[in-house]
Amino acid sequence: MRPLRLAIVGWGRLGRACASVVHEATDVALAGIVQAPFEEAAVPRNAASGGACVGHVSELGAIDAALVCVPTEAVPGVAQELLQARVPIIECASFEGDALARHHQEIAHAAWRHRVAAVVGAGWDPGLLAQLQRLFEQLIPKGRSHLSRHVATAAHHTAAAEGAPGVKAALCSELHDAHGRVQRYVYVQLTPGGDLAAVRRHIESDPVFAGVPTQVLPVDDVAAFERDQQGVFIERLGEGAGGPHASLVLEARCDPTMFTARLMVDAARALPPQGRGAWRYSPFGLLPLSGPSLGNGHRPAARSRT
Repeated sequence: MRPLRLAIVGWGRLGRACASVVHEATDVALAGIVQAPFEEAAVPRNAASGGACVGHVSELGAIDAALVCVPTEAVPGVAQELLQARVPIIECASFEGDALARHHQEIAHAAWRHRVAAVVGAGWDPGLLAQLQRLFEQLIPKGRSHLSRHVATAAHHTAAAEGAPGVKAALCSELHDAHGRVQRYVYVQLTPGGDLAAVRRHIESDPVFAGVPTQVLPVDDVAAFERDQQGVFIERLGEGAGGPHASLVLEARCDPTMFTARLMVDAARALPPQGRGAWRYSPFGLLPLSGPSLGNGHRPAARSRT
């Protein structure tokens, strides 16, 4: 069984993240990188790692899907051109509200017209994050929700943590839930040979961190973490007559670009062979947007790649 041949269209942060995910996998291969006409920076020669760096997808020959990694405003045009060329696409445009619904309708119409498959919404936010929130609401139908986003740049450097033996750099942030409860996070970059357990004990025993629940978490590079990481907090609290009431909490710290890249590659794996029409991404199966009924989603156990 040969690996899926994937093209990456666009060479920004998302394109580079997708290339990293593809290179790490054994069931997918990078057919090549298609540089968009509006991109100024040239793709490095070694970026494709066995694939080609080209100006148009037609130069790559047969591919199983194209990962659309251009800026959101360019996605509609790029997606339409790929579908017209009968290239299956995976996209994650970050439109909102009515604009997102219209975009999905246009993708579905083009995919059905050109008899090719397309997957929309294969991203973190918008995408999987909204599905997680809906799942919370399904599990607790009577209740209230709270969602907040935070970024690591809101964190602050702390001398108390950075002065701990074995710590090269540190950031501290606090998360407040809907009831005012506080959870503190200290992100530490260790010195060579630094002992995380000893660092954790030192920080937790410092009076500066007393009285507030504190998690000490290691990161490879505090500067990169401060630049790239984002976080989200979702809480769903049951309410109404009777009790006890259920509650669900999700607290995530992540690089949303890398999450999106992993979801896009996962969507490519789930593409139906000889598919026609558009699907919405879900990790539990693709959900049809157009064409005849396809049941409860499609995620083949294996694909024929002869």
